[in-house]
Amino acid sequence: MEPSPTVADVYCRYMWLRRLTIPAVLLAIPLIAADPASAAGPCGYQAPPSPGPVVSASTWEQRWLDLSRAHAFSTGAVRVAIVGTGVDASHPQLGTAVANGWDVTANKPGARFDCNGHGTAIASIVAARPRGGSSLVGVAPAATLVPIRVTDAPPSSDRPVTAARLAAGIRQAVALKARVVLVAYALSSDDAGLRAAVADAVRKDVLVVAAVGDNLPGLTFPAAYEGVLGVGGIGTGGLLLSSSALKSKVDLVAPAENVVAAARRSGHLTLSGTPVAAAVVAGAAALLRAYRPNWTAAQVAQRLTATADGGFGGGHSDAYGFGTVNPYRALTEEAAAAGASPYWTPAPAALGHAPPQPEWPETWRRSIAWAGGVGVVVVVVAMLSAAAPVVRRRRP
Repeated sequence: MEPSPTVADVYCRYMWLRRLTIPAVLLAIPLIAADPASAAGPCGYQAPPSPGPVVSASTWEQRWLDLSRAHAFSTGAVRVAIVGTGVDASHPQLGTAVANGWDVTANKPGARFDCNGHGTAIASIVAARPRGGSSLVGVAPAATLVPIRVTDAPPSSDRPVTAARLAAGIRQAVALKARVVLVAYALSSDDAGLRAAVADAVRKDVLVVAAVGDNLPGLTFPAAYEGVLGVGGIGTGGLLLSSSALKSKVDLVAPAENVVAAARRSGHLTLSGTPVAAAVVAGAAALLRAYRPNWTAAQVAQRLTATADGGFGGGHSDAYGFGTVNPYRALTEEAAAAGASPYWTPAPAALGHAPPQPEWPETWRRSIAWAGGVGVVVVVVAMLSAAAPVVRRRRP
């Protein structure tokens, strides 16, 4: 039987504990202190995400839209509201474009940050500024972006945004003098408040552009409301994107598959879905509103649909609407030959795309921080348990 420890043994163990615990606590403090969201920025992250890779090769959507020809007539210097997850104003291709918007989730000005990244990507398709070494250029590279943050969840999330927040976002966009409002979300049911907000925007001569949604079975809103341009998506071969809603009100389609867009902080990613197509159409609307400042929103919408490249079978169809938006024709229809199509050739098979940038949910980041602190404590206890017998054996 092992003898009871003496006073000297207890004192020796105390000194070992003191020597080991103080450094461990100092190591744990930064991890634990970094947990509260208030100390880590608006998204609760300890650090901004890693930059994405930069895409410099020509992309299929740029060739399809042939934006350089359109930009010779207009670069879209009007205000475009992005109703989504906010816009990361720190991105080098967006910083000068992003005005102070409104955060519906907090009911205060702001939204120049993006906890998810979807809003940033969509905004860049509308108005990314040219930058050396980057192939990404927005459809309307002189537009001012007005971020309207209604959620942290992307449209494909299982946490859909509420109709009330969308309605509030559209009203704030109108109050902030946007000439074009892009809504990246599609709801599967009508809502009186959302309908009223859209009707108010239409009365005030604001053009609302909305995605018809992905993998939704029936009418979607606000795309189906009167005065709204509902947008579906096409893939790299010009065929309808398999996810693009078929039974909603489609007025136009636009490129929506593996489209290069801005990642949070810097660099690029690729994005697919009808919100991407809606961003292209919103950019085209900005080009036309800047080029024809005296035209009403209804006139702009009519010109965009009248100059679209017809869908398969010609005329209007439920799937393709009036066809694929053509910014150049919309700006120059009087001079353009009837039925002209953009100069486009299929992208070579070797053309790569930037990979999507993963994001860790806030709860994971907090858990990792706390786990780090707890892990240090566990290591200390283990070291003490191992050291105590050694101390006793070394006593004379």
